[in-house]
Amino acid sequence: MSINSTKILLTNTMMIGVIMTICSNNWISMWMGLEISLLSFIPFMQTDNQVSSESMIKYFIMQSAASTMMLLSVVTMLIGGSILDEIIMTVAMLIKIGSVPFHNWVIMVIESLGYYTIFTLLTILKIPPLSILYQTSSQMLNIPIILSMIISSISCLNQSSVRKTLGYSSIYNMAMLMLVINSYYIMMTYLILYSTTMIMLIFLTKKLKINFINQMLINEHDMTIKINLWLNMLSMGGFPPLIGFISKLLVIQMLIFNNEVLLMTIMVLTSMLVIMFYMRMAFTSLMSISLSKKWMKNKTNFSYFIMLMNLTLTPLMISLSTIT
Repeated sequence: MSINSTKILLTNTMMIGVIMTICSNNWISMWMGLEISLLSFIPFMQTDNQVSSESMIKYFIMQSAASTMMLLSVVTMLIGGSILDEIIMTVAMLIKIGSVPFHNWVIMVIESLGYYTIFTLLTILKIPPLSILYQTSSQMLNIPIILSMIISSISCLNQSSVRKTLGYSSIYNMAMLMLVINSYYIMMTYLILYSTTMIMLIFLTKKLKINFINQMLINEHDMTIKINLWLNMLSMGGFPPLIGFISKLLVIQMLIFNNEVLLMTIMVLTSMLVIMFYMRMAFTSLMSISLSKKWMKNKTNFSYFIMLMNLTLTPLMISLSTIT
């Protein structure tokens, strides 16, 4: 993705919309922030692929429907508050973050997007709806959380596309974020760790030009990059002691503190499915056999930095959490 003045302007406008939603203290300003970030993001979805136009329309329709539902909820609040307001607002935000059962648009949209656009869609643009869910403190999130964890973890097992895998992984991690929606600190810590892991994995997959899992068997690269890709996939799955594990540990600690035994059990079981899938991808990346060894080719300092981040950040986070 080339950088020009138009994209810089749209990026700044999108971030203004995100910050506006987070910092606002009234519903209309929050809605305006959501719309600003929506309209600023749509041009980034345009690619040379003809399918991208269809994805843009699908994304716009789903987000517009959710925004309309949010406005309807605000109007009903002004007329007279009821349980219907909370239901409509919660459903609108679930549509925006792509939670089950409103998740199909995420999988359809990301297939034609570039990797860095996918990162923006699955991380930065999830912050405003999550902040609104945090402020509403809805009590009806348990069913979408359970469905999201089960369906996304099972759907991952049957995927060969890296983009769809990232989509289902995002749905699963949104369920994890909703599990800790009552703690803003843990929720934002989880989102930062998840975003860090995803951007490192996206950097490597884009660099290696991997679109499907089977391509990992035929790509020939030096051992450093392969081990890097291996570590990042294990980290995305939450394999200890990598940085993806510390985020799940925070969620487990909070569920134990709140005596949420059922949710914790479902979370642990579905996490094992996610780890199993990412382990399959990770070992696939190491199983490719090169005819000629390329030990020193494409070896960069950034590759060592990514490896260092994965191996050292978890002990550091555990130490900091113990101190606090």
